[in-house]
Amino acid sequence: MRVAKRYIAKEEVTTYSINTIEIIAETEEEAMEILRSQKGTLVDTDIQEERMDNRWIDSSEPLTSKEFFKFEEDNYHGS
Repeated sequence: MRVAKRYIAKEEVTTYSINTIEIIAETEEEAMEILRSQKGTLVDTDIQEERMDNRWIDSSEPLTSKEFFKFEEDNYHGS
């Protein structure tokens, strides 16, 4: 007899993005120092590329009785 379970999957994604950061400073040198210390204000993020690196099933667990009966009800095909 086959019994449905809940499977927990993981996806590893690499994202390349460009952040727009606002910095208030008197000079460009001071602005660069603030940027290096990560103290500017993030105002926008533009995602350039996302790449799916890996996918896998991490674990499984049994359904509760309520979930099982709901699954059976939704997937019953009269067989």
